Amino acid sequence: MEKITNSEDLKQRLKQASGEEIIQCGWGTLGIKNVLAGVTPSALFLEYVTISMKTMELRRIPFEEIEFIWASGGNASTPALMKINLESLITEAIIGTLLFKSPGGKLTNILFRKMPGYDKNDKAPFRITEYIASVRPELVHLPKLTTVREKQGFGGCMKNFLLIAAISTAILASALGFGTGQWNMAMYGGLGTGVILGAVFAPLVPVFKRMISGQG
Repeated sequence: MEKITNSEDLKQRLKQASGEEIIQCGWGTLGIKNVLAGVTPSALFLEYVTISMKTMELRRIPFEEIEFIWASGGNASTPALMKINLESLITEAIIGTLLFKSPGGKLTNILFRKMPGYDKNDKAPFRITEYIASVRPELVHLPKLTTVREKQGFGGCMKNFLLIAAISTAILASALGFGTGQWNMAMYGGLGTGVILGAVFAPLVPVFKRMISGQG
């Protein structure tokens, strides 16, 4: 079943793919991947699909393999400090996040946005966790995120700083040098700006990775 135009189509597709009853479901994104998510009587079921709705991967996660699962309003993968304008506030109001982790695995953040034709798709994480709480309440909780997020050590941060600073310096110095012909000033200006950009963005590399992959 490739055509999906509403929540009922989505539920039927997941039922066919899983071979199980689908209690609740929604259409989300994991980083840049489309993922159809549903909960069966005994597992969380995920179908990763292409833009043309071709199946890329099927993943069934039994409740026994879930360390914890939680629903959050807004985009839980992005730090609050990065949500500083009106657009981000509006976007937050129409997004829900399903967070879960398997033992030994990475924290997964699936985003569900409000979609026309789909029954409150942004609330799908809450419906999924509400059902799981009714059968396995001990799974529905959220530890302090700083304890389960991937951490960047000092060495990794320094490596990213040097990489960002070097690339930025090369690009800016070249642009200024060719533009003005004053290569000494261009090198100093590029180096200073590169160091600033490296200091700002190096600590944020794990955040950007999480936004792209949906994990971590």
